[in-house]
Amino acid sequence: MPLPKASNIFVSNSFFIFITRFFPSLANLLVMIWYSRHLPQELYGSYQLFWIQLYVIYPIICFGIHTFIITYSRNLLANILSRIKKKHYIIFCSWIFGISSAFALLQQDAGAVSFITSFLFILTFSVSMITEALLIVFRKYILISVTGMLYAIAFCIVHWYGLTDTFSLQHIFTCLLIINLLRVFTYSCAILTEIKKDTEGYEHEEIDIPTIRSLWIHLGIYDIVQMLSSWIDKFVISLLLTAELSAIYYNGAQNIPFLPLLLSAAGSAVLLQLASDKFKNETENTISLVNQSGRVLSCIVFPIFFFLLFFRNELIVTLLSEKYIPAIPIFAVYILILPVRAYSFTTVLQRRHKGNIINAGAIAELLLACAIMYPLYLLLGLPGVALSFVISTYLQAAFYLMYTGKLLGVNPSTLIPVVNWLVKLVIFAAILISIHYIGIIYYTGKFTLFLGAMGMGLLVAISLLIELNSNKKHGNVATASFEEH
Repeated sequence: MPLPKASNIFVSNSFFIFITRFFPSLANLLVMIWYSRHLPQELYGSYQLFWIQLYVIYPIICFGIHTFIITYSRNLLANILSRIKKKHYIIFCSWIFGISSAFALLQQDAGAVSFITSFLFILTFSVSMITEALLIVFRKYILISVTGMLYAIAFCIVHWYGLTDTFSLQHIFTCLLIINLLRVFTYSCAILTEIKKDTEGYEHEEIDIPTIRSLWIHLGIYDIVQMLSSWIDKFVISLLLTAELSAIYYNGAQNIPFLPLLLSAAGSAVLLQLASDKFKNETENTISLVNQSGRVLSCIVFPIFFFLLFFRNELIVTLLSEKYIPAIPIFAVYILILPVRAYSFTTVLQRRHKGNIINAGAIAELLLACAIMYPLYLLLGLPGVALSFVISTYLQAAFYLMYTGKLLGVNPSTLIPVVNWLVKLVIFAAILISIHYIGIIYYTGKFTLFLGAMGMGLLVAISLLIELNSNKKHGNVATASFEEH
């Protein structure tokens, strides 16, 4: 049965959740480009060390709470929070302060940023993640978007003025701390305002506390493992190799901006809709939603993948300068991970409270990557380190897909739009490789990059338009496919 209303809600939620995090991600990208071009590699490596350690440690502070929150409706979440005892809040606050202190000690030993600045920075950063998740549940998208945009502008201004003869990491992160404090204050006021609106309280719902607690613990572990999977290679290299080599690897193995946000937004939108809507056949509609998510995400992910693959030389040299040419082979290997990002493999497992399976796949992926990292490094150098995570990620995706199919009682192939993806892969690859071939023959590197970017943008826009119009005219194709099986 077609779900035009559900499809519209999904796209709307995905868009708003994505846009709330778009501007800070854009600001990070701009700063990475500026600082790569203007700072010596050693100083740039020291600057990135702060962020690498922050991204490794802050998930330990949050312990999956920001992910757990959006699993439930507003009403059910309020009932869950009302069951938490005061002593548990005190324990959690102690946990936050303890981990923040450990991070601050690391920065103090590095000698670039003071203890108190580092402590307050990671504390406010973590709290902003949790409060933002609450506002997403409250559907306060405009507030989060505007706050995110203002944060991004301030973030860029601080880094722009930081590029002076008296460049100081302490000064930069002190200014960023002030911005973090203002963001947390804004979010907190908005949450209190929303709570005050519910003067009559929430309707009581029966909840299974042991199951919910188990899901939270599993999500916390999964979030930590996922962040380690993204950053452990950069963290290890920053500790074992020189700051210059660390800077080269960091820029080559850089997470592609915005794509993690797209995946998170799509997964969150599916969870929000499944939590708020009461379907007669949840299995059928779950398959329908994840298929739709895969088709929409592929319209964005696949063109970006081929653009980055075919235009990697022009991209690195133009944006980061020639001193990062050694990062190109690392980049070429690392972006091979992108096609698998066109699907949220854990959404259904999270909805069905299969946190143990999510963690089994995440931990196995991390252990496998770490196990083959050094042998591949000896064989291929720094690109081998990137390849270890590409291999482990594809195997993890296959594991999740197979188990989700088993959980829903369907063939795993029905969970992804295989034919839709294959057609797009062939068409997008042919178009972008043709543009690159023409560009390198007739134009300069910068203009070739411009042509490729224009072609990529048009492919994203056209394919998205076709996909969304198809949903409106014919409903969700995934449902029909499911019924055939």
